[in-house]
Amino acid sequence: MPLRFHEPLSTELSGDAVFLSASIPNPNTWTGSFSAPEITDAVVAFARVFLTAGVRLVSAAHPTIAPLLLYVAAEIEPRQTERVVIYQSQLFEDVLPTATRRFEAEDIGQVIWTEAREGDPLVRETWGPSLDLMRRQMLSETDPRAAIFIGGMEGIQVEYELFREVFPDRPTYAIGYPGGEARRLSEQRDSPLGSRLANDDVYPTLWYSVLGDLRSRY
Repeated sequence: MPLRFHEPLSTELSGDAVFLSASIPNPNTWTGSFSAPEITDAVVAFARVFLTAGVRLVSAAHPTIAPLLLYVAAEIEPRQTERVVIYQSQLFEDVLPTATRRFEAEDIGQVIWTEAREGDPLVRETWGPSLDLMRRQMLSETDPRAAIFIGGMEGIQVEYELFREVFPDRPTYAIGYPGGEARRLSEQRDSPLGSRLANDDVYPTLWYSVLGDLRSRY
């Protein structure tokens, strides 16, 4: 049965966007440690806490993450198309996961396509220009209040640096326990909640703390 929240948990941040940068690393190309179940749990808990608070979630269409966000959005009533906004480059139009297309068709989320630069969707080394255009358009159009980083590989660092470039005064929150590139970011301790972000594995409690920190800023 869908969860029903007729009013946001707080008016602060309601309708505003938060950017999520996350993925489950590919063990064939990533040599660092990570836990796919922990990344999944962290993403699902994040989505539930922030969506029920009325926050819009913005993310790139990573095949391991976008379906999770849309799945959680489908649990919550009233359903609103703009709860989850997924950006993807037209370079990958033919490889968008079926689950993502299905959720969009049911008006659970919105997929926004950005222009493709020259490149081959099967060759990682050619993705750079298309992904850079997509990421910059995504941040410009959605104006997120903060950025969250979970798991991931090299793209996490790229998106972190881009967010700090575009929004130097807005907070970032990278969590360490699930591993991936976000663990290294969490160890820099430049995020507001310090060691909790690096070590906490009770994700619902952690995300409520992050939400509270954001509310205190806005």
